[in-house]
Amino acid sequence: MIDWQPKKREAFQEALEKVYPDYADLKMFVDYSLGESLAAIAPNENLSKVTYELLKWFDSRQRLDEVYAEFKRKHPNHHVIKELEQQLLVSRTYNLTQDDWDDLFRLFLPNDLADLQRAFRQGFEEAQGTTFQKVRPDYPPLVELTRIRKLLEMYNFGDEGRVLAVRFAESAIAEFQRSNEGNVRDLTALEQWRDRISQQYNVPPKSSEPVTPTACHAYLLIALEEIGADVNVYPELHITGRENPIGFGAQPITCSFDAVAAQISEWIRQSEAALAVEICDDKTVTLEVFLPNKHLEEDIATDWKVKDEWEDESELGEYRRLLVRSTGRIQKPQFQNDLAQAWQLLDQDVKAGNGCSRFHHQDVCPKRGKLPGLLRDHNATGLKLTAKLPADPDERKDILKDITKAAIPIALWSSEIIETDANILKTKFDNLLRQCHLTNFADLAKQWRMLRRESESAKHIRLLCDRPDRLPRLPDPDREEDLLVAS
Repeated sequence: MIDWQPKKREAFQEALEKVYPDYADLKMFVDYSLGESLAAIAPNENLSKVTYELLKWFDSRQRLDEVYAEFKRKHPNHHVIKELEQQLLVSRTYNLTQDDWDDLFRLFLPNDLADLQRAFRQGFEEAQGTTFQKVRPDYPPLVELTRIRKLLEMYNFGDEGRVLAVRFAESAIAEFQRSNEGNVRDLTALEQWRDRISQQYNVPPKSSEPVTPTACHAYLLIALEEIGADVNVYPELHITGRENPIGFGAQPITCSFDAVAAQISEWIRQSEAALAVEICDDKTVTLEVFLPNKHLEEDIATDWKVKDEWEDESELGEYRRLLVRSTGRIQKPQFQNDLAQAWQLLDQDVKAGNGCSRFHHQDVCPKRGKLPGLLRDHNATGLKLTAKLPADPDERKDILKDITKAAIPIALWSSEIIETDANILKTKFDNLLRQCHLTNFADLAKQWRMLRRESESAKHIRLLCDRPDRLPRLPDPDREEDLLVAS
């Protein structure tokens, strides 16, 4: 990567201005090569100011090297390249050659994209010691094989680059084996490529045991956004490992809060019909319902009734696995950053076999505004609130709002509790948390449903969950295309 000192950045800016002297030409470069909208970054005005704002925008997202790589690909003989890379030619040596990457990517097919998305993320985390999402949170979705190759080439230097290449190939083999279970796919050439690169660059195999791929689940996200006395409702179907939602024919609606359940029945049928042709371990959706703050006390698992395929009425929480998330958290960037850090800690704890080690137990009802800071100071990844909630409705809402404002992935409390039940409640919380895979929300929803079946008192248990990597896309009034959302 270039050491972007001010003089080098200025030289690159001047090169961009000369190569793209017209705003429209620069706009096409940014769109086609970088997957971004120039109009959203800088308005059409003085070209020097436009290029300055463009580089500043990409620099703030740690993507300047990507802009440079695309510029170099399109203009390999431009004089600025030698100027910018003068020190790099001495200090950096790339590992794999273009022929190596050609040999690898000619083994892949267009419909391998989902498997290779998972393989890249897994390989990157193992090579770099952190997730790609954390390093490059604003990187465009990996919707093409060429983008995955581009990233592998960008990180193709040093020890981490060699490890990434091998780990990517290992993970790709594991994903193909899972996706093609029961079918015959010859992976010999891919295995030979992995072995050759592993030996050439002295990268030992990760393990003699086969790689266990991530289980693939389907999640039906239903986000409720307040609009006066009604709610806008946005349905999306997500599959583990996919960058983008899966189309299944559903459209947003506007209705009363109580009328949402009537539409969910149809959305469940539509989404599971779409899953019939998808590669997914579980063809039954897990619901993630995003509620506005004022509705967090609603027991939608029991109160919302849906019709099953036999047209019989069932409680939503019995008909399908269900989790409650918060609409208020979605479009708050700083909150999402804090949540991502807590999620990473939770994931580390789960992999180490002690997923509950950072859960904070609160047996005294906290004062208004105290809980978010308390959990932050304890680096908490979860909350077990066994204290009785205030009887006053406004005070209860304040506590629930503080729970929502706390950047933790999992929070548990009870809507009905007397003081003598606190120890029993904590035991139920602990049993739930120990029995499930905390970062697998399909399993968490399953265990929560089983707990609520134990007794009528268990139905009072509330669970609020969140994760930074699966969010619905709510309309943004600053995006023109979002103004066309049906209402």
